[in-house]
Amino acid sequence: MMSMHFLKALLVIAIGLSGGVVFAKETCSKQYIVGTNNYMPMYFRNPGGQAGGVDEDLISAIMARSDCGYNSRGMSRPMAVESLKRNQLDLILLVAENNIYSDGGADFIPLFRSVRELVVRKSKYKKGQTVADVFGNRKVIFGNLIGSRAVMTEPEYQMLLKDSRIIQVPDAVGVYSLIQKGRTDAVIATPLLNNYLVKDLKIENDVILVSDRNFTTSLGIYVSRQRVGQQDRARLEEVVRKMKKDGTIERIISKYLTQDQMSSVTFE
Repeated sequence: MMSMHFLKALLVIAIGLSGGVVFAKETCSKQYIVGTNNYMPMYFRNPGGQAGGVDEDLISAIMARSDCGYNSRGMSRPMAVESLKRNQLDLILLVAENNIYSDGGADFIPLFRSVRELVVRKSKYKKGQTVADVFGNRKVIFGNLIGSRAVMTEPEYQMLLKDSRIIQVPDAVGVYSLIQKGRTDAVIATPLLNNYLVKDLKIENDVILVSDRNFTTSLGIYVSRQRVGQQDRARLEEVVRKMKKDGTIERIISKYLTQDQMSSVTFE
């Protein structure tokens, strides 16, 4: 009798162990190489080497949900595109939807939509003017980040080039510094950049922010077609979908925007 009970106990344990193996949580063995922006508030490393910023907050949350490892690298837009073409990156974020990345071999996963926002010198702006009015003013010179025109239409860009009213530099801080130094009068970007850099460079008393709610752009992640397989891409898409649904992405973004700016953000 004792031996029979003993055998039954062993059988129960065996079934339990077998079930544990069958239903074990799927693990991720992939170590993602992630290209991020290389300027605050999007991405930075403190003196101790710890990464922070919007990009790091987003990718760390996504990877935690995916149970995957990652290595983030701050880089310029042109370098990110070139690294993508050379199959040196798995992911790029946070960037606006743009053909330069899809042409470089990546697919887009949207995180949220944002309006564009104009930063313009007060002396060059009249109350009630629209963003289009400011673009049409030939006395207004724009600064722009090289490789970033997602919130500027092609006709707008070509008009500025034709009128010699655009100065392009490789770093975001440099774009806003041009206003500080009196070399330019305006920048068109997303509220994420404007909210931080206008305050950081202490030009808030010299400029006004004009939201263009008729123009929205999608911001998200580009996923390399060569380096990230279909199953891993589907996993990322599912993680992002759940993070939108439970408000995780909204909570991350809200740390970097004013309440009014958040009112213009939608989660696709």
